[in-house]
Amino acid sequence: MNKLLLFITIILLISNCLIVSAENLTMETINLSEMSLKEKVGQLMIVKPEGLDSRYINELHVGGIFLNDLKSEPEYKRTISYYKNISQTNLFIATDMEGYWNPFSNFYSSKNLGEVSDEQESYDLGIEHGKTLNELGFNLDFSPVVESRNEVWPGRSFEGTPEEIQEKVKAYIQGLHREKILATAKHYPGGSLVKNPHLLKFKAEIFPEDLEYFDVAISEHVDAIMVGHPIVYGAVDSNGKQATISREVLSDLRNKFEGLIITDAVTMLGLRLSYPFNFKKVYPVLISSGNDIILDTHKNSGYKALKKRRDEIIKAVDKGYLPESLIDEKVKRILEKKGHYVVE
Repeated sequence: MNKLLLFITIILLISNCLIVSAENLTMETINLSEMSLKEKVGQLMIVKPEGLDSRYINELHVGGIFLNDLKSEPEYKRTISYYKNISQTNLFIATDMEGYWNPFSNFYSSKNLGEVSDEQESYDLGIEHGKTLNELGFNLDFSPVVESRNEVWPGRSFEGTPEEIQEKVKAYIQGLHREKILATAKHYPGGSLVKNPHLLKFKAEIFPEDLEYFDVAISEHVDAIMVGHPIVYGAVDSNGKQATISREVLSDLRNKFEGLIITDAVTMLGLRLSYPFNFKKVYPVLISSGNDIILDTHKNSGYKALKKRRDEIIKAVDKGYLPESLIDEKVKRILEKKGHYVVE
């Protein structure tokens, strides 16, 4: 019996070692000092590629892609596989899986966040969304919306008392995490659903309870927080600028959050109207203000436009406006979230 127990113990130890080795193999080491500036700046971008185009990876070196309007499950899988296979680093593969805007409407349907009645249903929906994303090859969900004041898109946010909404937020994140999908709380610090930032540049008052929803998401180890474009005042003040380009807003967020800070889609008029003639100039401002990742997913944000915008960050580093150490700090945070081990 003792020999049998010893044999079983040895087998278990060997198995554990093999498991650890396998996990280590998937966590590739990346040396920041060996990355070019172009490679590092590319990591700060999530874009919507046009078809299967290797330039997004081989020349822009983007850190992630966003997909939301392909026609079929096989097309999603084929596109995701293509970009993953040609990338030298792990890619963020992202979409908006809220149930309100359904990127998979041709072959999948689900409840939206507003239809969730309680904490258990929220958890179940997170699991359901996570499984669907996993099966297609996604790893990052721009969800949940954690704002409660919604006057534009009914169904896009949780409903109930503040306490009920907080529990739903936590449960949904737990569901996504169980399925190994990264979760994003949006849109910090609130006010993005009061008016439509796709169409308007506007101001929104922020109340303490708005911030509390994000605090709850942070306590649940949400992976990313997406920042909205309203000019905000009240419990947090953006000093007359959109929240996405406000160091005041983003510094407050960074002080309490160690994860990724991502912009809302930057081509929305809520931001773009402040840069009417030379939009590419906003790119270094977004990075210097405190964002880690720029989300640029408009249908007209093609390869050439993205390259010009990317190059503005490189110019800002070359001219000393942006220290390369700041870029390194953000890239390290991004790569580690993707599962890489980073050395400097």
